[in-house]
Amino acid sequence: MLSQRALEAFREVMRCGTVSGAAEEMRVSQPAISRQIRDLEERLDLRLFTRHGGRITATPEAHEFWTEVERNLVGLKQIERAAEQIKRGQRATMTIAAAPVFALTVLPEAVAQLHQQQPRLTTSFMSMTTLPVVRQVALGQCQIGFGMQTHHKFEIDLISAGAFPYRFIATADHPLADKETIRVEDLAGQDFVGFEDSTQTGRNLDRLFAGMENPPLVRFRSYLSHIVSVMALRGLGIALVDPFTAETHEQMGGISRPFLSAERFEYSIIKAVGARLSSECDALLQTFEKLTDRHRR
Repeated sequence: MLSQRALEAFREVMRCGTVSGAAEEMRVSQPAISRQIRDLEERLDLRLFTRHGGRITATPEAHEFWTEVERNLVGLKQIERAAEQIKRGQRATMTIAAAPVFALTVLPEAVAQLHQQQPRLTTSFMSMTTLPVVRQVALGQCQIGFGMQTHHKFEIDLISAGAFPYRFIATADHPLADKETIRVEDLAGQDFVGFEDSTQTGRNLDRLFAGMENPPLVRFRSYLSHIVSVMALRGLGIALVDPFTAETHEQMGGISRPFLSAERFEYSIIKAVGARLSSECDALLQTFEKLTDRHRR
């Protein structure tokens, strides 16, 4: 059987890049770490590191192995944490994975409201892009996931899906700030802060602009809506974003207006296949729906 201590030593060496760094993190001697790594390599019959004098370099096999080690050690930590909570009578736990557009806007408020109602609740909250959200939920590392619309039908169960209209954002002194609503033709020839083509919003806006004779001039692109908002505030151009980012944009001193278009920002809320949601997750969903309902109009 593999030693958990050896796996932890391997993980720390991979994280730190050196035996000395791993030894410092684990508060043991460097020879102890080296011995654990050698024992692990012998047990696996797999070369994990190449050695050059006092330096080590991870092999491609080590990087592949690290993914599995990280996933399983995280699971062990969750088991230890659960046992401690059970002992203290604090087992009510909620684990969330969310795309940044939700993790930086509406979800913190939803979680805060839930904690006010359930003070003994403990929450683990991770932010990542949609594909890692799907992986975390599918592997059972998180109970519930919030992300962009996903088509991974055989890996997760869809709890709910929805769509919100995009909103126009700009600096407070932008000429278009005088308009109550923004139409597609208002964007013609304007400097624009857009999204990468690999994102849902990037594809939506590319499709929208493809039919324009004089489309906006994309000066900057980003994967994250928060960065798009910040760049728009810095005067790089106007932008179209989800309503949550638009709300934050206004709080930071910018302006937001309704954007008249059939394009929508689509999202999914997911869980592991066959998993039963806890009462805490159900309560989170209800709070999320209440907080977001006004943005659907």
